[in-house]
Amino acid sequence: MKLTGIPVSRGMALAPARIIPPWPVFSDEKRESRLPKARQIASVQNAVSHLSAFYTERANGFYAIGDKDRGDIILTHNTILRDPPLQEEIVRQIYDDYALESAVLRAFRKYSVTLSKMDNEYFSQRTADLDDVATRLICTILGREFPEIRLGDQPVILVAADIPPSVMAGLQPRRVAGVVLTSGGKTSHSAIIAASFGVPVITGCEEAQSQIKDDELIFLDGHTGELHWDLKPTEAANFTRMVQRNNRHMQLLDRLAGKPTQTADQVPVCLSANGQDISSCNEISHFGCDGIGLFRTEFLFLGRRALPSEEEQFFLYKSIVTAMGNKPVVFRTLDMGGDKIIPCFPTVEEANPFMGYRAIRMYMDREDVFSPQIRAILRASAFGKVRIMFPMISNLEEFLSAKSCILSIQKELAEQGIAYDPDIAIGTMIEVPSAAVNADVLALHADFLSIGTNDLTQYTLAVDRLNPAVSYLYNHFDPAVLRLIQHTLQAAEQRQKECSICGEMAADPTAIPLLLGLGLRHFSVSPGAVLRTRKLISLCRIDDCKRLTEEVLQAVSAKEVTERIHHWMSESYTEWIV
Repeated sequence: MKLTGIPVSRGMALAPARIIPPWPVFSDEKRESRLPKARQIASVQNAVSHLSAFYTERANGFYAIGDKDRGDIILTHNTILRDPPLQEEIVRQIYDDYALESAVLRAFRKYSVTLSKMDNEYFSQRTADLDDVATRLICTILGREFPEIRLGDQPVILVAADIPPSVMAGLQPRRVAGVVLTSGGKTSHSAIIAASFGVPVITGCEEAQSQIKDDELIFLDGHTGELHWDLKPTEAANFTRMVQRNNRHMQLLDRLAGKPTQTADQVPVCLSANGQDISSCNEISHFGCDGIGLFRTEFLFLGRRALPSEEEQFFLYKSIVTAMGNKPVVFRTLDMGGDKIIPCFPTVEEANPFMGYRAIRMYMDREDVFSPQIRAILRASAFGKVRIMFPMISNLEEFLSAKSCILSIQKELAEQGIAYDPDIAIGTMIEVPSAAVNADVLALHADFLSIGTNDLTQYTLAVDRLNPAVSYLYNHFDPAVLRLIQHTLQAAEQRQKECSICGEMAADPTAIPLLLGLGLRHFSVSPGAVLRTRKLISLCRIDDCKRLTEEVLQAVSAKEVTERIHHWMSESYTEWIV
């Protein structure tokens, strides 16, 4: 039996399943009019204090062992718990004669409904955090034990509808072989924590929990998103060999950490990593990347009610630059809108947010957002190699307008005697088809280009990549997308400007030889994909890749493109694809 979900974290696992039962369900309709309101409110306040102490202790425990990601998530739960408007809403519900559990549930669900209605994966996944905190608070009020997951010594594959982030954070990674979530998305905190364990994780397997038995041997492939159960002896033996091979690969890849990236015929390739916080810098440095090819600054803004100050941004950017030593860091300016809705940056609802008021279009209208961020990035440039990149540029006028604002802020800093790099490079993302078509014009004025294949693909093919109904059309191997990439790379080469790819395509094993043949020499991938990308590049010869590219560009469909690439691949190359 087999199901296919959404891969979140690579790897393979063959282990017994541990079916996680549903979490406690409470009623939001219970009434209570006899108990004094002051007594009920005091019960809530006492429970909040006890639970807050629990969160603080657990977060500090994670920080003490250097686990910033799990510590930050628990700290977020404490922030939710102590949110004054949320507590005020609980009190209002109590005065409306709702029992304590119902008052808490109704207050939290009011916030949860608002988030779940957002046309945005990141914030819709935050409803799980609200449910987690609400359930813990109700259990604390009622004096019930919160149902934690207790695991034995043998690693298991967890199968659940969803697992509260605070519960996932409390698990011991060595006892978890893999995680299957039937609901939730790739950006849910539970999925993020599970991926940080270094085990395969998939989401979206809706029928898994009802069809798999507890303690049943199952196979999880985090590369393809496949989940297999009801295994025959021959299948179990085959999956065992696959897991062993995958583990060997992971061990061999570790040896490439810190090594230079080059093709089989000794052509050097710049391999950078995409980052979004200070914790990713340690991993990026360990792998020996050539820098950070894309730092997503919007993650500093997500989940906040107030805009981060210039000083707060400067502190983060300086920390990133300092951590990377003399290696370049490309800061992409705030990319909001579309699938990134930021509470401290309210926007009106749009019929098509991906092609509406977002990114640079919104950014340039908000001097209170633009100026502090650019000042902070420029100030950080005094401490290392910094580049600035604008997202969603669709024409030359947009780029020149944004660039002129940077030049004005540079003049301000100079007049104030504040240090910055006067030669800082200013580049643009190529993710809108019009920008790709006019890449030769943009390359005259930009210091570098970076192709964002995720958005370029969806805009070129008119496909919302987050919409399951049309996701089958989303394919970066479509000939139209490939021709835009080829044109952009050629334009950059003619203008003698650097051009990178920072989208998911850069780490796609099937795409790597094609991109090398198209002339790409600057890759920027997620930290977890660095070593495999380095290995795959080392198996390619440029002349062979160019011949492949000539053949592929004659294809008339994405299917034909991938068929020709697979036919080209050697056995030694395909060995490393999964």
